[in-house]
Amino acid sequence: MRREALLLLLLLPACGEAPRALIGEPYQLGGRWYYPREDFSYTATGLATVLPDRTAGRRTANGEAHDPAALMAAHRTLQLPAILRVTNLETGRSLLVRVNDRGPADPGREVALSRRAAELLGVPAGGTAQVRIAVEQEASRALAATPRPAEAAALLPIATAPRPRLEGE
Repeated sequence: MRREALLLLLLLPACGEAPRALIGEPYQLGGRWYYPREDFSYTATGLATVLPDRTAGRRTANGEAHDPAALMAAHRTLQLPAILRVTNLETGRSLLVRVNDRGPADPGREVALSRRAAELLGVPAGGTAQVRIAVEQEASRALAATPRPAEAAALLPIATAPRPRLEGE
């Protein structure tokens, strides 16, 4: 469990916002319908693409600001956030990323990677690579159980100092 806690700290957004667990409603992208679902045993093989840097700063599907320098990914149907092990089958490199957005728009692609994640995996900018992806079950469950800041504050008991009774003015 200690390893998962360290992993969560490394994959949390740099700006300090806590991830927000989200499944989402069915949606249409590129003329096709997608149905998000919670799936902690998801594995697939397909093409990975690189998210363009021009999306830097825009809000992702779970409300975070997109950061091309972070280890992030987009997937069409996985719960948000999820920890995903991506293995480049062409180079043998493997990396953990946090899924925080929907995409890729091209139905022939399995996952879209941030620029930094793609660099570390050896996926060329503007190109694709054959990858295997698998949800890291324990880490994803722990991340999904992480409360949002407002929820965490509601869970903390706050004791107030006793106030004397007002006797008169």
